[in-house]
Amino acid sequence: MNYYTNASAHRRSGSFLKIFVLIVCLFLFIGSLNFFQAQIKNFFHFVSSPFEKNAWRAGEASYSFLGSLVNAQNLKKEADELRSENQNLLIKITQLQNAEAENRALQELSGTDPNKEFKTVLATAMGFDSSKDLLLLNKGADDGITQDMPVISSQKVLFGRISKVYAHFSEAELISSKNSVVNAKIQNATQPDSQIYGVIRGNGGLGIFLDLIPVDSAINKGDVIMTSVLEGSFPKDLLVGVVEEAKKDDVKPFQIIKTSPFFSIKKAENLFIITDYKKQ
Repeated sequence: MNYYTNASAHRRSGSFLKIFVLIVCLFLFIGSLNFFQAQIKNFFHFVSSPFEKNAWRAGEASYSFLGSLVNAQNLKKEADELRSENQNLLIKITQLQNAEAENRALQELSGTDPNKEFKTVLATAMGFDSSKDLLLLNKGADDGITQDMPVISSQKVLFGRISKVYAHFSEAELISSKNSVVNAKIQNATQPDSQIYGVIRGNGGLGIFLDLIPVDSAINKGDVIMTSVLEGSFPKDLLVGVVEEAKKDDVKPFQIIKTSPFFSIKKAENLFIITDYKKQ
């Protein structure tokens, strides 16, 4: 009995000893940590410093990138606002220029036609169909425009006639259209009193030529071509074109006359539609 009691007491004392030793070691370890705290931290910082540096640089770069992105967005917003303001200014300037050009065109028309032979409506070209030599104008039936009304410039240059009318716009067939035929007279530079008549035909592609001029008629380069009194679709004395070259062929009854038109698509911003001219 004593044997078992002594063995049990011995085991308990051994366990207490182990626990005591562990406690002492733990305190010693904690104490060493406190004592070597600076050295340990230094070691861990030394080992982890490259990673910390990279992480910090990445964070700094991200912050810089985000800052740059925000700044870029702010700059873009300011640029968009400035661009919008510039566009508004350009629109206002363009409107003023268009108004000035329209006023100037009206003044020019009044200057070339002081007696106001006919009433007109100011129109602007919106487009051009090169395959048919058609101009799209911004005036239509709501503006009193009807088919076959003549279209001229402020200098009384003949462009063509209204061929199709819509509510708010219309199509003008140029005299260069292959369907166009205009009775014309030639103002001979060497013989101003002589009257030579022919027809202007459209050649397509903004081209025209003078036809039905007898071979014995004196036609020279530079002679001016105008609408004649024989013309029923257009008023007389509208400017049509100028003779570029006249060729005679004794076999043919008429001359081959190369002609350059006065009208220009580049100058089609301000045109006039004659509204009160009646066919003769």
